[in-house]
Amino acid sequence: MSVRPPFQVVQNSKLSRQISSQLLDTIAAGHYRPGDMLPPERDLAEMFHASRVVVREALGSLVAKGVLSVRQGRGTTVNPTDTWNTLEPDVLMILHGHRVLDQVMEMRRIIEPEIAALAAERISPAQLEELRTKYDLPETDTVEEHIERDTAFHILIAKATQNPVLVIELTSISELLRECRRRTFNVPGELARAREWHRLLFEAIERRDVTAARKVMTEHMSQVMDGLSRA
Repeated sequence: MSVRPPFQVVQNSKLSRQISSQLLDTIAAGHYRPGDMLPPERDLAEMFHASRVVVREALGSLVAKGVLSVRQGRGTTVNPTDTWNTLEPDVLMILHGHRVLDQVMEMRRIIEPEIAALAAERISPAQLEELRTKYDLPETDTVEEHIERDTAFHILIAKATQNPVLVIELTSISELLRECRRRTFNVPGELARAREWHRLLFEAIERRDVTAARKVMTEHMSQVMDGLSRA
């Protein structure tokens, strides 16, 4: 008889997401291999101290990512990794490890300076006022609150380009971006550096200085890459 994996009891919000994350980690660790069947829903619900509805939602998320298959009367089976959806950020992290974060930063260094330049040129007055409320990273916030503020700030800049494709580009990898921020904000001094670059970036956009906005964002990306390398 196989030993049950050490699942943690899930609590508070987004229960299905927590469950799917733990299941994915457990599969990646080799506890369940391709072709293996997961325990029935009722057993998983007992392990997680969650309802079967929440467990079913978590399993559905992993089915959508190509990690699991559910067959009527046969249960839930782990799929081979070559069928997993590599467009999903958490799947990318599982399959390729920490180098994915370096690749995320490579992408950001390419596109975000131009996003900032377009924002400086096209931002509406209403968007500028909204950006004014988002650029700071208060010292009283928790790391997770900093992550959400930072994410919102950069998404707002993308929206200010008036190009929805650029917004999709950033939001599609939002979980990877959050993981980058989580690591850098835990490095001493990185929060203060990010706060200063946000101020300079906002001021360049407020002046509608396209060249300055591009330059500041380029330097901000270098700061983030440096922080990530030290994380």
